[in-house]
Amino acid sequence: MIYGRRPRQLIVVWGVSIVSIALIYWLEYSAPALHELLVPFYWIILALAFYLTWRWLRARSRKDRRGADRRRSDRRDETDVTSSSESTERIPPELPRRGS
Repeated sequence: MIYGRRPRQLIVVWGVSIVSIALIYWLEYSAPALHELLVPFYWIILALAFYLTWRWLRARSRKDRRGADRRRSDRRDETDVTSSSESTERIPPELPRRGS
């Protein structure tokens, strides 16, 4: 499923998640009154870790989601004039500076 890619990003995501959960647990252990306040943070951290894991796995799948190759050399007609080529002709002359 990984197809030869390095799992460094995945290890970082889960490492940071586990350290964050450990810090929240330590805070909760030190101040038990904060339990109700800190429980949603466990879920947020886990959801974020699973989402980033899913994105990591999806980016490394064999499935080609691009469809046709979009990197063609030139998709415009040769008679088509773009606004960028016209804008070079309309540049106003430089204005004189003050004090000179």
